[in-house]
Amino acid sequence: MNIICLFNDNVDLKYRDFQAKICKTKYPILGIKIPIIRKIAKQLLKEYSYEEIISNLGNMEESFESVMLEGLVIANASTSYSEKLNLITNYLSKIDNWANCDIFGGELKFIKKYQDEFFKYLNNFWKMQDEYYLRFGVVILLNYYINEKYLDNVLAILLNIKSDYYYVKMAISWCLSICLVKYYNETLKFLKKNRVQIDPWIYNKTIQKACESYRLTNKQKDELKKMKFSQNKTRNIL
Repeated sequence: MNIICLFNDNVDLKYRDFQAKICKTKYPILGIKIPIIRKIAKQLLKEYSYEEIISNLGNMEESFESVMLEGLVIANASTSYSEKLNLITNYLSKIDNWANCDIFGGELKFIKKYQDEFFKYLNNFWKMQDEYYLRFGVVILLNYYINEKYLDNVLAILLNIKSDYYYVKMAISWCLSICLVKYYNETLKFLKKNRVQIDPWIYNKTIQKACESYRLTNKQKDELKKMKFSQNKTRNIL
C-alpha cells in the first residue's frame, strides 16, 4: 500500500489553489479532487482492511486529503455498529473545516439502518462548543433525519443550538431550508411561532436558501420573502 504515490499521481495544482481559497484548514492542501479521493478509498478497501489503511495513514504527514481519505474509509468500512461509533468519535477531533465535515457526514449511509440508535448518540453534541462537532451533528440531521418521524425533534434541536460560529449557523440555515422544501407547511408554522427566538441571521439565511430551491413554488417563495427581517434587524451580527 503506497498512499503517498496514489496522492502524488493525482495532484492538481490549480485545484489546490482553488481549494485553499474556499476551505480554511490547518492541514496542508495537496490538491486532489474529492471524487479521486473517493475512488482511492474504494480501491484501498477492496485490497486492505480499514485497520491497515488507517494505520498506514497514521505513518504519513497529515494533510487535508489524508484526513478526508481516513473519513471516507471509516464511513465505508464494514464494521459492527459499536466499532463504527468508536471510529467516528475518534475521527471527529481531526475535523477543522466544512469540507471534511460535510463529506464525512454525507458518507455515513449506515445511519439509515440505525436511525434511532444514532439519534441518541447525537445527543452528545448539542451542548458542545466546538464548531465542527456542532456542524457535524447538524449535517447528520440534514442528511438522515428530515422525515415525518423526526421532523419535530430536528426543529426543536435546531431552535435550541446556541452558537456564534459561522459554519454552525450556516449549517442550521441549510438544514431549516431543507425542512421548508420537504415539509413546507410544518416548517413555516415553526418559523412563525419561533420568529423571536431564532437568530435573525439564521432566520433570513434560511429563507434565502429555501428561495433558491427549484422545489418551492413562486407563491411559497413570495410568502417567505415577506417574512424576512429587515436589514436593520440583522446588521449587528453580519
